[in-house]
Order: sequence, then structure tokens, then C-alpha cells
Amino acid sequence: MEVFYELENYKGEHPLILALGNFDGLHMGHRKILEYTIIKATKEKARSGVLVFDPHPLKIINPSQEIPLLTPLHFRAELINEMGIDIFLVASFNEELAKIFPEDFVKDYLVKKFKVKGVVVGFDYSFGYGGLGKVDHLKKFGQDYGFDVEVIKPYKIKGRAVSSSLIRRFITSGEVEEASLYLGYHFTLEGEVVPGEGLGKIIGFPTANLAVSENLVIPGNGVYLTITSFRGRELYSLTNIGLKPTFQGKKRTIETHILDFNDNIYKHELRIKFLQKIRNEVPFANMEELKKQISQDIKIAREIISQEQSSSSV
Repeated sequence: MEVFYELENYKGEHPLILALGNFDGLHMGHRKILEYTIIKATKEKARSGVLVFDPHPLKIINPSQEIPLLTPLHFRAELINEMGIDIFLVASFNEELAKIFPEDFVKDYLVKKFKVKGVVVGFDYSFGYGGLGKVDHLKKFGQDYGFDVEVIKPYKIKGRAVSSSLIRRFITSGEVEEASLYLGYHFTLEGEVVPGEGLGKIIGFPTANLAVSENLVIPGNGVYLTITSFRGRELYSLTNIGLKPTFQGKKRTIETHILDFNDNIYKHELRIKFLQKIRNEVPFANMEELKKQISQDIKIAREIISQEQSSSSV
């Protein structure tokens, strides 16, 4: 997949079928849009592409309403690449672009810059100044400027339309299994291992203290069964998110205890996949009670892992 972070480097030398949207999380609904984009590009003997804005438009238009992201841009690019898209275009969103009217966006970007043969969008797509441009406007502009417009219907799971906002709610409430169902993969966080207070090591359960970007959505407080990716290895782990109430913590932290693992991972990048929540975060009367509970958490985690491995081998 070719990636263009500077649009002036894109020359538009081939016919292009372009998917439009933010695609935060690249959930099951987004995947339907991209799948159709690839099918149509193949049929039209064109290249398939995706256009996103960075940062998220709300950061510029209304910073007070900025939403936490499901995926950082580079991870979104990985997921899009895995789907088989040919071209990934990233437009820097700024105040100038925020003021562009819908028809000018179509004329200056879709037609002149990208020379689209067709575009594919979700049913709720909006564009241009203040989101004034809607799907019906895009269809009309397509007729006027000579490109096809395909609108993908909402994709539903359990009778609910898949959306990034719904998935964010699942994650912040700790429902990571439900989030994974709507995403099509396990919700993932990544960050660098940074110094912590060393409490885990003191009580016999060393943890990696993870620093993640402040603009990402974080699961609700609690203990989760996770998979930690480190140097190409996939390792089962327990991840605690919260304030460490037993120690009167004031700052929310993300700490991971990797099972059967003793390597030094300080300053390394980790990627953590959230499989399921084991329990809520609760305060304990003393350190011994906390140690007993962590041992119980690990026992429960191993039982779940064993069940998963047994079912996958059948």
C-alpha cells in the first residue's frame, strides 16, 4: 500500500475509487465500505484508495468536543493495508480546510487532485464547511462532475448499527468483548514502558507501566485478560487500569503483568489486546489481601486461556 502524508506528492496518475471517511477503529461497518471499494476498483480496472483527515476534524472545529480515538493513525494504516487497499491518503485538517464549502471540496480535491472515477461512503457521511454536505449532495456532485457515488447501508450486529461512538461506549464501560465483536478484532492499546512506583515487583507480581497517547479511548477501570505483543511474541497478560485504590493512588495508570515472563522491557513499545474483563477495580484492606486477589486473578486467567486453547484445538 502506498501512503501519502503530503497530498502534494500524490500525482493521480491512475483511475481511483476512493473511500471517504475518518475510519476511526476500522470497525465492521468501515470494513464493508472498504471491501466494496476494492470490489469496485477491480471491476473498473482502477486503484482502490482511502482518504482520511488528521487530526480528527473535531479537534480543529470544536476542541471542547474532541473525542478520544479508537486507533492512532499509524495503526489505522496497518489495518487498512491488511485489507488490501492500494493507496492511503492523509489530508492535514486545518482551519482553512474546515472552511471549504462542499462543492469546492468535491471540485478541488476529488476531481482536480485525486481524479476520482468513483467514491464510496457510509450512509451518514458528511463533508465540507460545518458538515453541510450530505450523501444526497455528493450524489448530485457526482452527476455534475462525472464520477460514481456508492453509498453503503449501515452494518448491524444484534440489531444495532455499528459505529465508532457505540464502540467507544463499550470500551469505556469495560465491555471489551462486545467492542471486539463490533470492531472485528480485539481492542488494542500501545505505548512505551515507563518507570512506575515498583509496587508490583514488591508484592511479587512485576508490571509494565504503559504510557499511552492522551487522545485515545481507555477501557474502564478494572482487571483484564490481555495479550501483550513484544518483539514479535504474543504473550498472555493481566492488565490493570485504574487508580490503585489500595495504595490511595491519585493518577490513573495502565499496568500489565505478563504471565511466565521475566525479560527487561523498560523503554520498549508494547501493544496490548484486550480479551475480556475479569473484575472491577476495588480497594483491599492490606497488601496481603491484594496479593491473594492477584493470585486468584491469575488463576482465573489461566483457566480462561486453557479453555480457549482447548476449544481452538477441536
